[in-house]
Amino acid sequence: MEDGPYKYTRDGNGRVSRVIRIGTRKSQLARIQTDSVADRLKELYPDVHLEIDPFIGFCSLQVV
Repeated sequence: MEDGPYKYTRDGNGRVSRVIRIGTRKSQLARIQTDSVADRLKELYPDVHLEIDPFIGFCSLQVV
């Protein structure tokens, strides 16, 4: 697999697929919206592996 900014995964059969990481807030609504988009992406691009990465919203951060 080539180096670079992209992430790839290999399944048990040696088949390589691209990984797309989707960032989302941790709220229930945000997660529902993210799951909806992820489901649609899986329908359109079944060979792509999706990772959902919840994070704390920017407004929650404090600068000290």
